Amino acid sequence: MAKIEEWEEGEKLFLLESWARSGLTDEQIAKNMGVTVRTLYNWKKKSLPIFQSLKKGKEVVDYEVENALLKRALGYTTKEIIRERIVDTGQKKRHGGESELTEKEWDFAIRYFNGCCCYCGKLLSTPTKDHIKPLSKGGRMVRENILPCCLECNSSKKDLDMLSWYKRQDFYSEHRLQRIHDYIDFVLLLKNKDDLGELVTTKEVIREVLPDVTAQIFWLKNRKPDQWRDKQEQKVDLTEAVRIIDSVGDSD
Repeated sequence: MAKIEEWEEGEKLFLLESWARSGLTDEQIAKNMGVTVRTLYNWKKKSLPIFQSLKKGKEVVDYEVENALLKRALGYTTKEIIRERIVDTGQKKRHGGESELTEKEWDFAIRYFNGCCCYCGKLLSTPTKDHIKPLSKGGRMVRENILPCCLECNSSKKDLDMLSWYKRQDFYSEHRLQRIHDYIDFVLLLKNKDDLGELVTTKEVIREVLPDVTAQIFWLKNRKPDQWRDKQEQKVDLTEAVRIIDSVGDSD
């Protein structure tokens, strides 16, 4: 059985305020607390912290709803932003104009290996491009055949087979080799997709939302009930009524 003291502490008071701010009713809040709604009513009377936390949360919701209703009643404009994925097709031609690797793809490769050499793991100051299958053996400048590495590893590997060369190195790492295989598998999966393209804003449209008559009526009925209620109460001036009746009697 929950005790009132448990709900007068910092975290529990914050929880009560959050529930109230989320729009929960007293019945729902009481259920979350594990007490009856009558118990919650009694606790609000007895405990100022509990009362204030619930009041503060509900005031926030009321304020937000009021602002939303006013905005709907008056109308507003909204900006619709359209984004499209644009693929970088600007390729820097290298090796006699045979390069198919874009700057975007090269940048992605460097970031995939956290800016480190894919072979020895050294942080790269000036990344170099290593061909898994050398150009001399039919390799191409495409993303699935290019790895970022340091100048030392690139110079050491030259035109050798990547796997046999790498396993002979003192810094050989099965973890880094698996990372290389994972990268190759990943970019091959994206080969015919635009997933490495960049989302850019291509259009911004300003749309006008017209004032809502129903929201206006609701607002006015609650703000000025005397003027905007459906049935107006007619106040009768009894003194004036008696004067009119007397004047009619005198004329007879």
